[in-house]
Amino acid sequence: MLALIASRLQAPVEEPIDRDPGFITLAASVLRIVTRTYEAGFRRQCALISQTLHHTH
Repeated sequence: MLALIASRLQAPVEEPIDRDPGFITLAASVLRIVTRTYEAGFRRQCALISQTLHHTH
């Protein structure tokens, strides 16, 4: 089907310059790192608070 469509095009199709899947992958990776770092920090903070409460009572 793709060959049929491509054979009927008169000129090559130009892709937009801003189409860069590498940028999307980079943004997703950075977001994942930030989220994991935040979650790990939150868990450490909760553990520290629970230890502090356990020792004071």
